[in-house]
Amino acid sequence: MVRGGDGSASDAFNPFVPPQRRVSKAMLTLRPIDDAAHDHHYVDVCGTARAYQRFAGPTEDETTEPPEVVEDIVSTGGYVLVVGESGCGKSALVNRCAWWARNALVGGLADRVVLADLRRHALALESASINTRVGWACGRLVRTLREERALVDPAAAELDSGDPDQILPELDGLLDPGVALVVLLPDHLDLHREVHVYASGMLSPRVLYLAESALLTDAEVRRIEVELEDSTPPIVLRLRTLTRADVVRFVDDRLHRHRAAGRYPRVVADQALTELVHTKSIKTLQRTLLGTFEMLRAERVNYIESYAVTVDDLNRYTKGNKS
Repeated sequence: MVRGGDGSASDAFNPFVPPQRRVSKAMLTLRPIDDAAHDHHYVDVCGTARAYQRFAGPTEDETTEPPEVVEDIVSTGGYVLVVGESGCGKSALVNRCAWWARNALVGGLADRVVLADLRRHALALESASINTRVGWACGRLVRTLREERALVDPAAAELDSGDPDQILPELDGLLDPGVALVVLLPDHLDLHREVHVYASGMLSPRVLYLAESALLTDAEVRRIEVELEDSTPPIVLRLRTLTRADVVRFVDDRLHRHRAAGRYPRVVADQALTELVHTKSIKTLQRTLLGTFEMLRAERVNYIESYAVTVDDLNRYTKGNKS
């Protein structure tokens, strides 16, 4: 079983309410790019810790040298591709990598970093052609850079051309010398071709692109890596399927993290932990636990520290949520 400690507060509290839920009822992902405190809420599920370290490199305690990826971004630019099943934590990992890159660049080789998150337009652009998507992204970036006063000459002729071939590869000369750019790209049904477009001809020093995909297979990702190995291959971060060990780590973290915040069941029964593996994704896992604890809190009868949440509790919430 996963156990917590004794709560000191008397008010009922749901330990699975994510920090971002305080500003929206939607199950938003962790966004340290907006609130640095979110970085402390990451748990190693679906291989996210290993993937993050592959990008960020050794911890600050292990080296005082600028991370290699930072030097690469400054000298040639870069493209990060996060792949994995739906709901496995890709967006949260992209957010964390973007947050780390912004901090690392500012602390090392840039005076200021502009972060452009284009993912909110993902649905409208999902089926658009590659040219349409790249052209749209280019236009949004130009607008953002002008608003942020991050350009040497905001009235430069090439900026008004709207031509990605004239703008994106030349951003190093267009950006203010002390500025770096981090771009979060929306997902796409044909990301294979889009990765090629950016990595083979659109990269520029001081510019980092990050993208994610739940559709690319391992074979397709390997093909991309091989095809681009002579240019600038993307940094590929792979996430895996949810395991029981992931479930245990996540539940244990949340039950222990909030011990002083209030009263709630401090135990999830072993059978319930096994059942939660069938949620298959960290997104569904968190939603199920949040809903189950909220249901028990409303019922009041078993919302005490000594109660062990059961499989029956999970099933009651799931069935009630479907009805």
